[in-house]
Amino acid sequence: MNRYFRYVKNLIMTQRKNNVIAIVGTTGVGKSQFSIDLAQAINGEIINADSMQVYKGLDNITNKHPMDERNGVPHHVMDYVGWDEEYFIHKFSEDAGAAIDDIHRRGKVPIIIGGTHYYLLNLLFNNKTIGQNEGTSSKSTLALTSDQLQILDGPVETIFETLKQLDPVIAEKFHPNDKRKLRRALEIYYTTGELPSAIYQNQKLDELDDTSLKFNTLLFWVYCDPEVLKPRLDSRVDKMMEMGATKEITDLFEEYNRQDPQPDCTSGIWQVIGFKEFLPWLKDGCKDSTLWSQGIERMKIRTRQYAKYQIKWIKKLLSVELQKESRFNFKYGGKLYLLDATDLSQWKDKVSTIGIDIARQFINGGPKSVSHEQAPKELMSIFPTDDYVKDINSNKKIGSEANWKHYQCDVCRDKQNNPLIAVGEESWKTHVNSRRHKKLVQGIERKRKHEQMIEQWKKKL
Repeated sequence: MNRYFRYVKNLIMTQRKNNVIAIVGTTGVGKSQFSIDLAQAINGEIINADSMQVYKGLDNITNKHPMDERNGVPHHVMDYVGWDEEYFIHKFSEDAGAAIDDIHRRGKVPIIIGGTHYYLLNLLFNNKTIGQNEGTSSKSTLALTSDQLQILDGPVETIFETLKQLDPVIAEKFHPNDKRKLRRALEIYYTTGELPSAIYQNQKLDELDDTSLKFNTLLFWVYCDPEVLKPRLDSRVDKMMEMGATKEITDLFEEYNRQDPQPDCTSGIWQVIGFKEFLPWLKDGCKDSTLWSQGIERMKIRTRQYAKYQIKWIKKLLSVELQKESRFNFKYGGKLYLLDATDLSQWKDKVSTIGIDIARQFINGGPKSVSHEQAPKELMSIFPTDDYVKDINSNKKIGSEANWKHYQCDVCRDKQNNPLIAVGEESWKTHVNSRRHKKLVQGIERKRKHEQMIEQWKKKL
């Protein structure tokens, strides 16, 4: 009953919030260019939300927008972290939050460019990472013991097994190799004394009472047809190499060799697309042209895969969070507007002009004043509508913990040659229907039949 009254109160009453604009979309689609167009039109400044662009240098392989194309628009939370440092989400939240406050104090509009999606969610919403809710004891400052630090800084297997013993529910939510998330969940338990799964459940319930948006929030999805985007991404990788990416890769390899132990390329700057793909070439002394060409191809494949993941995130995760704002009539914004960047010759008409008009309506008249449709009619089939979101099996919904489960495939192996683990029923179904899995199963079945035929032949002798 108390929750119901809080909901009614929050539905009726409106707090004063500052405006922010967020831009999402695949890599290589033109988010940075649109952010410049927008910033110049509405007196905005740009906040980077890409975990790789916070690192110093490496402008090409981290895809930083060229300085001479920024037209004097200030960029924040970019190009200031050393290569030997590991950058965590709480540090990003502090740095980006301070930049947003500063921009607001100067009467300007923060424009956030999404790249690392959990960074963006943490910045725009309350309660989207475990322990973020200011109302819980997650603000406690219990000191970590030396034994706890040893576990947290130890191998991922130890972290997972420790978390599994303390909170088996939350341990099922994450992949056993996802060190960052497992470490954060265990750290929360150590510093608060609360089970992360209980904190998560409370956060989901809090979403029923009030909006999760921290600001009046306008979101743009800069979109490109996947078949048009693929060659565009391939050409982008080739251009990176022409612009100096090779030296960035070799410089990074020198730092890699200075590290003891050497990084495993799953954290920090080492996970950037464009480094580990070239390790065979680098370790061979940068001599073999075949290894170089293979590195280029791996980089292109990884970039295309990442673009697919970004679309999936927008449609299956971000859209779920935004749909929750309909419960409060989008009074603080939260609507996503799709801009079609498929044909670059029509950029001004289909992206820049429409986007600027939507932003001006939002800023001048408030979140409910935008008169534009959320997507062009010809693209409504790919836009995540309310009906689409309601049918999604998402771990962002209340009760989703019932679907947290690890599925082990005894046929396929991961990169560490361990049995492949899928997290959640949807991921498991995707895996068992994948071409890779089916091919391996068929191979095993052919081998079984062949061995059976040989045994039968031997018996006849």
